[in-house]
Amino acid sequence: MNGRSGWFAFLLFLLILAVILLQVLSMIQSDRLYERLNVLLDAVSGQRQETTNKQESNLTAQPANKQPGDEGDWLVQHLGGEPRSLNPISVDYTMESIRVCERNIFETLFYYDLDFDGVKLKPVLAESLKVSDDGLEMTVKLKENIWFSDGTPITADDVVFTFETIMNPRIDVADLRGYYQNIKEVVKTDNKTVKFIFNELYWKTLESVGVFEVLPKHIYQFKDPNEFNKRISNPVGSGPYIFDRWDVGQQIILKRNENYWGKKPNMKKMVFKIITNSTAALQALRSHDIDYMEPRSEQFAEVSKDEQFKKEFNILSYWEPSGGYAYIGWNENTPYFKDSKVRLAMTHIINRKAIVEYLLKGNATVISGPFYLYGKQNDPNIKPWPYDPNYAKQLLKKAGWADTDKDGILDKNGIPFRFKFSYPAESQTGEGIAKLLKDDGAKVGIDVIADPVEWSIFIEKMNSGQFDACMSGWAGTIESDPYQLFHSSQMKDRGNNRVGFNNKEADALIEESRRTLDENKRYALYHKFHQLLHQEQPYTFLFSKPTFGFIDKRFENVNVHKLGVDTFEWYVPKEKQRYK
Repeated sequence: MNGRSGWFAFLLFLLILAVILLQVLSMIQSDRLYERLNVLLDAVSGQRQETTNKQESNLTAQPANKQPGDEGDWLVQHLGGEPRSLNPISVDYTMESIRVCERNIFETLFYYDLDFDGVKLKPVLAESLKVSDDGLEMTVKLKENIWFSDGTPITADDVVFTFETIMNPRIDVADLRGYYQNIKEVVKTDNKTVKFIFNELYWKTLESVGVFEVLPKHIYQFKDPNEFNKRISNPVGSGPYIFDRWDVGQQIILKRNENYWGKKPNMKKMVFKIITNSTAALQALRSHDIDYMEPRSEQFAEVSKDEQFKKEFNILSYWEPSGGYAYIGWNENTPYFKDSKVRLAMTHIINRKAIVEYLLKGNATVISGPFYLYGKQNDPNIKPWPYDPNYAKQLLKKAGWADTDKDGILDKNGIPFRFKFSYPAESQTGEGIAKLLKDDGAKVGIDVIADPVEWSIFIEKMNSGQFDACMSGWAGTIESDPYQLFHSSQMKDRGNNRVGFNNKEADALIEESRRTLDENKRYALYHKFHQLLHQEQPYTFLFSKPTFGFIDKRFENVNVHKLGVDTFEWYVPKEKQRYK
């Protein structure tokens, strides 16, 4: 009996030990999830707060910065193109639209800390944030004393309405919907609290749900989605400026929201002068008809040497993630660019170093991929393809293109290699690249037809895929998700995969990256994706360049942060104010 009792006690000890080990392993797994969730919370608060039963980050509002200087005057900015819409939930909400509306008219739950070198968000409309243990629920509590410009309080209904509008398949915003595929449901829990329920973890979750413009339901609600799609003007939000008027082809005017719930900026008006010709814009700046413009590279190189100009204007040059990149997109739905060997050949006949040196006066850097040049997603070991027309000829031959009728133009299956190269008519850089591309194309037997297109028509051609090849650009961010541009699902419904890039390996890498919260593992996946794009060349990635700024020196407190300038900080001393 004593032997059996000892043996039983030993087995019981092993069983208890196993249970303890399982609990420890469970705790380790829980701690790993705990760490992954902290990545989301760190993005907001910059520090980790541990609690026994839940993860919580209290986002108590920081005291509003007391901006120095006097109130008054206007900021008159250059806008290089006519916005197609001032409705943020629209496929036509372009960079020009963002310049006018973002932070001025519309506000977000959170916004980027401009002076932080990473994805760190600060509360705007949000008061606090809680994340469930498994990371699949996020609860956001709104601030109490916030309201839209018409005085209507901002509630959970407005947040839910905004998300439901984005996810409505009849709303023409397929490009934006791609960022919210992991959201299962958005639930109002009380008048000031919203719960986001996710299908799966996504590394950009907090940014995607936090940095979106909250629309007032009582203004934007609709019965017919087409009614919403057609709403392009008269924007209403909660920001420090309200829409005054839009003089088509001339200007958009915002006036300060005197009923603003937060700290009002110093400037009484924001005026966006629409000047599509950059030479004319520079003339307007010199004559002080505008105060602020972002010049072309060649303008910056020339004017920044002008001593008189330096006396009148601040001259800025700085790298920022939102600077983005320029590219040539090859439409894979055409007979010319289906084959990756052809797309790679096209990259080899484009002398990108000459473009940077001669067209951009050296004020840019040739790139090899879509990620921010100085960010961790970018693989610095992947060097841009060289200018090599002879290698391009070899690739074209392998792809089956040959001059069978001896007319000097390559052909395949009876189709001559003759395509249109579309670019904005107002772009002098586009015009210069078109000339270089035509000359270099002729050397290998390709006939390139320059196709300059007015901006609004150009955007529509891009959205509808009605082009052979196009020169365009994308704005960047600190860390980007390439899903919107390169995932095959984004080819339909006027999504932003305009070139029709359809690659299963690319899709798999994009999807896995979205689920990977561990930064180092995610960066490794993006490096693989970068290498795949380097081989497939859906785009010829042309260049990235610094952001340039010319600013009238009557403005003071002009600071360059890690994420750019903040016009809300600027002011004009009373004695220098120009407008009343």
